[in-house]
Amino acid sequence: MKKTILIVSLFLAAVSLNAFGDGHLAEEQGKGAFTTLMVSAKDTDKYLKSVKSNPALYKAIGADAGGYCRTVSGQDYPGQLMMWTAFPNVTAALVGAGKYDPSNAPRAMANMREFKYGATWAPLKGFSRLDPGYERAMRIKVSPANVPALVAALTKLEKEIQDAGHDTFLNGLFIAIGGGTQEAGTLYLKSITADEKTHGAVIDDYFAGASWGNAYLQATSLIDEVVNDQFEVCEQFYTAE
Repeated sequence: MKKTILIVSLFLAAVSLNAFGDGHLAEEQGKGAFTTLMVSAKDTDKYLKSVKSNPALYKAIGADAGGYCRTVSGQDYPGQLMMWTAFPNVTAALVGAGKYDPSNAPRAMANMREFKYGATWAPLKGFSRLDPGYERAMRIKVSPANVPALVAALTKLEKEIQDAGHDTFLNGLFIAIGGGTQEAGTLYLKSITADEKTHGAVIDDYFAGASWGNAYLQATSLIDEVVNDQFEVCEQFYTAE
């Protein structure tokens, strides 16, 4: 157990040192933070309707925005949902998370879902805009020394894909803080488009020999292992006034 904790601590420290040693990555790290709650909903539509009807909760915890991602391919369990909340920085995210205990939710809410675990996320390569849609979500392992190079490669890839006509495409890369054994030692890579049709068009473009194919290969060559690979449909339903 002590060895595992040491490895995770060294991983986080190495990423942080590399990030602040590279101006671009350090700049990206300062752009907000997210908290997520992973839940299994008994009735996904009913549960989401209930959460959407309670914006006061998001206001009470100081959130900038809130929404969900519903896993539609590669589910780990039935009714898989990631309830996400955006904050201006990690401090605000931790303070906000401390104001709500999902394991002690009101009975009506608790009966609609099973709470799995929560995490706080810091961006290593953030979004140029918060624009959820149809998203490929991958947990990946990357050598800490290669994280800055991966961020640069993902940024280049994003621009080349957008320049090729896929203007809604975005890449995000995040590291979990306090994500338990589920997130330890991995990074979270999000590739986003507006919907299924636009996402499929990006993939079809690649297999047809897209001009940005080399940029994709450059980015993926820096990934040591893909731990998990899913598709999600995401929506933002709360924005702070």
